Amino acid sequence: MKLFIDTNIVVDVIAGREPFLADSQQILDLCESGKAEGIISTLTLCTVSYVLRKFARAAMRKKLRDFRNILTPVDLSVSIIDKAIDSSLTDFEDAVQFYTATYSEADYIITRNAKHFPHDNIPVLTPTSFLALK
Repeated sequence: MKLFIDTNIVVDVIAGREPFLADSQQILDLCESGKAEGIISTLTLCTVSYVLRKFARAAMRKKLRDFRNILTPVDLSVSIIDKAIDSSLTDFEDAVQFYTATYSEADYIITRNAKHFPHDNIPVLTPTSFLALK
């Protein structure tokens, strides 16, 4: 099962954001254990590096590598960017995430901002909602 992990889930874990940390961490644990394939946009790694900028360069790169080893980045393509630009979604970053998830043929989009995504093609769930399915 492919889970497209939105940026806010990764940031929840690295920033220790409560009350979201436990469920977001469980999603990443599913990916790390191989029970699910975690997919992210390469854009997510850029955003995470910005959040981690307060860390020393070596520590930041180690954390990025740790996430890279758990989650598979999907390259941004001109097609994904064009679809996001032409999309009716108001938030460009959300549009990039959505079209990356679509391109990667994800089974679910896991996000805390479910209302920001279309629900036509791929089920969009919060970590809590997804974990309740199990």
